[in-house]
Amino acid sequence: MKRYVLIMVASLMFLQLAPTVHAESLFQIKRKDQVTQDWEIHVDYPLFDQLQNKELQDKVNNSITSKLDHQFDMVKQGADETNGAPILYYEESDVYAEEEFYSVVMTSHLTTGNEHTSSVTSVNFENGKKSDLLPLKEMVHMDVLNKEVRRIIAQDPETYLTKQFKEVREDTAYYIEEEHLVLVFNKFEIAAGVHGTPQIQIPLDRIEKEREDPYKAPIPSTV
Repeated sequence: MKRYVLIMVASLMFLQLAPTVHAESLFQIKRKDQVTQDWEIHVDYPLFDQLQNKELQDKVNNSITSKLDHQFDMVKQGADETNGAPILYYEESDVYAEEEFYSVVMTSHLTTGNEHTSSVTSVNFENGKKSDLLPLKEMVHMDVLNKEVRRIIAQDPETYLTKQFKEVREDTAYYIEEEHLVLVFNKFEIAAGVHGTPQIQIPLDRIEKEREDPYKAPIPSTV
């Protein structure tokens, strides 16, 4: 599995030292920085330009930029309600590749005064002929997934908030790594804040749905 890390930090010096472009990859790294007296926005994010299917490419890029636009709007609206405390928003993105399966995992960090929150989303797809994004519910049986997650959480009550967890959200961020589904939860969602954005791994063969192989040639019809 390949992992491309795009880490945005609030320091301009670190931003200048960050890698700019993976020439061999399918995407370019873009940056957005905006500083006012009410907020700071610092974001690095990927935009794909070498996917096989251009319709899929547009969907992926639109999903990424729409998420960022939504966060920008929240920051600017929230600045009116903070009584002078500036809002710091920064975004870090990881791009995971498991053969032709790609996941863009985007983590939004918001700081207002002494409050710190982190939320995670993902854009998942296969780089092939099909133009569909692959949300979690399209990949796995959600009922089986919930049983597996409950089992894992119950085994470690010192780490996880066993009573707080109800079920896995259908829009929970995820990626694939070495035949495992890796769920990435929001901060405070299943564990105390000290654990950041917790990850839970589950073998794919326990939970995955049967899916058509996008690279398999169709069987010709007989006359």
